[in-house]
Amino acid sequence: MNLFKRIDWRLLVIFVLVAVIVHIVATFLAVNDQRGTAYARLANVLPHNTMTIVGPVDTQQALLPYLSPDARYAFCPFDTADRAMRVHALLPDLGWTVGVYAPDGTNLYFAAASSERETTINLSIIPADDRFLGLSSEAPQTGDTDQTIAAPKGFIVVRAPDRGDPYRTETQSVLEKASCSVRRT
Repeated sequence: MNLFKRIDWRLLVIFVLVAVIVHIVATFLAVNDQRGTAYARLANVLPHNTMTIVGPVDTQQALLPYLSPDARYAFCPFDTADRAMRVHALLPDLGWTVGVYAPDGTNLYFAAASSERETTINLSIIPADDRFLGLSSEAPQTGDTDQTIAAPKGFIVVRAPDRGDPYRTETQSVLEKASCSVRRT
């Protein structure tokens, strides 16, 4: 009974409340930490607004975690602060995909190749703000694109299946045709 009389219950309750508050704040800070995101990694290593074909996935030096070693990748970190972006990619066969992702990893656009025909992706990425892009004759023309999405920044991923040595040069040449560039008015 002496032990319960010696404990300062107010101090114990205050300690528990402070521990709960610190835990909640640390959880929210950890969730909002954007330093280790895929976008941050790509933006620090690859040139912006340029499609870059990366080498085969190596488990020792992976550009991003969880990339499949049986695929080849091309990445393009983009920023539409200056102008709209134009993305072009050819998806010749099953397994080929193109995705556009926001910096937080949200999927903004995704397309996969069809087994029956070659798929050509023509995409415009415009700024996500309410910026005036000029009168119709001054605004970027979208007649040569199939789709338009709005995003301030993010990254584009073109994924190609690695079908082995006999097909590597063909895969490389199709990946080299993928592009992302600032739209010229």
